[in-house]
Amino acid sequence: MKKIVIAIIILTLFCSNTTYAENASALLNVYGIKKLVSVEIEEQLLQNITKEYHNVSLEINKDKMIEQAIDIYSSSHDYILDTYDTQINILQQELYDLKETIYKNRKNSVETLLEFDSKYKSIEHELKDLINEKEVQKAQINMLDYDNKNITTMQKKQNKLKHKLNNQKKAYEEAVSYPELGDITNLEYPLKKPSHVTSDFGTRLDPIGKEKQQFHNGIDLSAQVKTEVTALFNGTVETAGYSNELGYYVILNHGKGIKTIYGHLNHYIVYQGQQVNQYEVIASSGNSGSRSTGPHLHLGLYINGEAVDPSKVFK
Repeated sequence: MKKIVIAIIILTLFCSNTTYAENASALLNVYGIKKLVSVEIEEQLLQNITKEYHNVSLEINKDKMIEQAIDIYSSSHDYILDTYDTQINILQQELYDLKETIYKNRKNSVETLLEFDSKYKSIEHELKDLINEKEVQKAQINMLDYDNKNITTMQKKQNKLKHKLNNQKKAYEEAVSYPELGDITNLEYPLKKPSHVTSDFGTRLDPIGKEKQQFHNGIDLSAQVKTEVTALFNGTVETAGYSNELGYYVILNHGKGIKTIYGHLNHYIVYQGQQVNQYEVIASSGNSGSRSTGPHLHLGLYINGEAVDPSKVFK
């Protein structure tokens, strides 16, 4: 029973850490801005391409070494064939000269002619053996004749892999550079008390004039005055200040063009440049600013300078 409890605790901790490790790419994926690819996947792809590139390079080097060895052997072999040709020419000349001698001495004794004939056959046999040996040598070099088309093909493959490898390195570096935002899959409202949306993102009736439509670039969350406001994600305080419309507000920069804004605050407790963690208290809600009609929290989410609907990421 104890083992089962321990296993459940370990599994719970592991799952918790995995969930918390979600980075900016997961959020961008929610809005269709960036395909979600984990660092682990990009790293595995990089390892696979690197291995393939290494194997192709080894094969090219091996083929080049074989080609060089054959070239060296061929050079040596050419010298051997030249030596055979020289010896063959000498013997052929000897046969020609001997034939002339026999013809000139055709009236000599039979013994002399037999002696010439024996010498002629001996040289002729030697010549035949040399010619056969030369053919054997030529056959050997032909067997070693290397088709360098394989090197050309592999070099083309290597160039393609090199381009692919460079792109994958960039993809891996980009994946690594995504800041860890925190828990995105089970995201909670950035308030310490239960809340609900009181005004949606998008076109709405102007809550002040109530005569014309306006675009609401965030969502409003129900919150009593002085309800603790928390950071939606890990990030850095870009601005903490006051404006006429938003009242007291805080802007957090989460990296990769992702920013959140918290408006109509009662007050804030963070400063510019401060690093904050997800769900860390940064302010308290209020009713400040000319555009507020009652206590609430205005939450805005911006990606690359464009406002998007924050409600899409909440469970």
